[in-house]
Amino acid sequence: MSDRSAQAARPEGIDASAARSKGSADGNAIVGRRISQEALNRLNELHQRYLKGTPNGWCAVMKECDLTGLDCRNLNFSHGHFIGCDFSGSNLEDAYFMGSNLFGANFDGCNMTRTNFSRADLRGANFADAEMTGAQLDGADLRRGAVIKRGATAASGRENSTFRGAKMHGTNMSECKLLDADFEGATISGASLQGADLRGASFAGAELTGVELMGANLSDADFRRAVMDDATASRGDLMRATRPRPAPSPERMAKILASHLEWIQTGQQRGERADFARMDLSRSDFSRAVLAGAHFREAILADANFEKAVLAAADFSDAILFRANLKGADLRGADLRGADLKDATQDNAKKGELDGTSLSTRL
Repeated sequence: MSDRSAQAARPEGIDASAARSKGSADGNAIVGRRISQEALNRLNELHQRYLKGTPNGWCAVMKECDLTGLDCRNLNFSHGHFIGCDFSGSNLEDAYFMGSNLFGANFDGCNMTRTNFSRADLRGANFADAEMTGAQLDGADLRRGAVIKRGATAASGRENSTFRGAKMHGTNMSECKLLDADFEGATISGASLQGADLRGASFAGAELTGVELMGANLSDADFRRAVMDDATASRGDLMRATRPRPAPSPERMAKILASHLEWIQTGQQRGERADFARMDLSRSDFSRAVLAGAHFREAILADANFEKAVLAAADFSDAILFRANLKGADLRGADLRGADLKDATQDNAKKGELDGTSLSTRL
C-alpha cells in the first residue's frame, strides 16, 4: 500500500475531528485526545492492515494523546507514530513498537515485559518505575529530546530519557543511543548494554548485576553511587567513567579503624577521623566497630555488616545501604538523609537524640 492510500483511509469508529489535525503532514493524525480501549483496539486493527498492505489500512499517527492505563498486550504498532503520547500505567506486555516514532513518550509505571522497541525513536522517553523484564530496545535512539506542547513556545520538563527505578531483568539495550540517560535507582540484571553509547549517563543508586557492557562507550558515565558486581565491572571499559573511590586494603582498613578509635578516645587530639566518603565498601564487615562521627557520605555500603557497631553522629547522607545489616547499631545523632536503606535490617538499632549533644538521628 502506498503512503497516500494509507493517509486517505479514515479510521472507522474514530471521531473525524479527532482523526484530523490542521497543518499535519498526515491529514489523519490524532492530536491531543483521550484514547479509549475500544478506539485503541480499532486503531490496531487498521494499523495491521497498513502493515500488511491490505485495503483500508491506516498508519497510526498520534500526538500528545492520553493512552494511560490501557491494555496494549500483544498489540502491534510497529512503524507507528506516538509523539509525546502518555502511556503511563498501561500494560504493554508482548506489544510491538519496532521502528516506531515514540519521541517524548511517557511509559512511567508501565508493564513492558517483553515489549519490542527495536530501532524505535525513543528520544526523551520516560520509563520511570517501569517493569522491563525481557524488553527489546536494541538499536533504539534514547538521546535527549522534548516535545513542545501545543500553545507553548519552548519545551518543558525532562529532556533526557529516564529509567529511574525501572526493573530491567534481561533487557536488551545493545547498540542503543543513551547519551545522558538517567538510570537512577534502576535494578539492572542479566541485561545487555553491549555497544551502547552511555556517555554522560547517570547510574546513581542503580544496581547492576551480570550486565554486559562490552564495547559500550562509558566516557563520563557516572557510577559513583552505583552498586556493581565484579562480573559487570569486568565486562566494560570503565577507565573514562566516573567511579567511586576503591576500598582500602585490609591492612590499610585496620590502620584507619585504629586511628579513628584513637581520635575518639583522645577527644580528637590524636589519631584521625575515618573518611569513607564516596568509597565503594560493598560487603565490608564493620560489625562492633567504633565509628562514631565517621564520614560515609555518598559511600556504597551494599551488603555491609554494621551489626552492633557504634555509629553515633556518623554521616551517612546519600549513602547506598542496600541490604546492610544494622542490627543493634547505635545510630543516635547519625545523618541518614538521602540514604537508600532498601532491604536494610535495622532490628534493635538505636536512634534518636545523642546524649550531651544537640544531635538527633536525621532521616
